[in-house]
Amino acid sequence: MTDNISVTIDSKYHRGQFDDYLSGGKIEYKGKIYYWSAQDSNYGFGWEVEPITEEDWSGLDEGEFNELINLIEKCLYEHQTEYVF
Repeated sequence: MTDNISVTIDSKYHRGQFDDYLSGGKIEYKGKIYYWSAQDSNYGFGWEVEPITEEDWSGLDEGEFNELINLIEKCLYEHQTEYVF
């Protein structure tokens, strides 16, 4: 991917009741904004990132989709709130 990609984490918080973390935000790629949500259950599986509406993400091929999800996960693990690749 050679285009600038901007990842923004709008929220990230711990739910004590369930002992997990939730997060959400957006990623800008090729002039479009894609919204996502994520959950980390603390059971060793890591962050599970999902599109908020899959229709909005449908214009991406599988490689682009996977790369964007990986970039979001990277930002979550590095505790970044905004990052431009």
